[in-house]
Amino acid sequence: MNIKAKRENDGEPITAEQLAALQVFAKQRGRGWKTALHDLWVSGGDRTPELQQLRNTRGPSWLVSFRLPRR
Repeated sequence: MNIKAKRENDGEPITAEQLAALQVFAKQRGRGWKTALHDLWVSGGDRTPELQQLRNTRGPSWLVSFRLPRR
């Protein structure tokens, strides 16, 4: 299942699992979640498979423009 959060370089949506992982991460980290995730991506410290997939396929520049869907 795909979500309408668009990939910067080819327009493909992220998966529901990737979105869920981002939502969990954001909820755990609060307002600074993007900075925390960026730092983990740069250091290679994150071990969540879905977040690793996002890092490997979209990268930190994608994260800057990404917005979580409103609930």
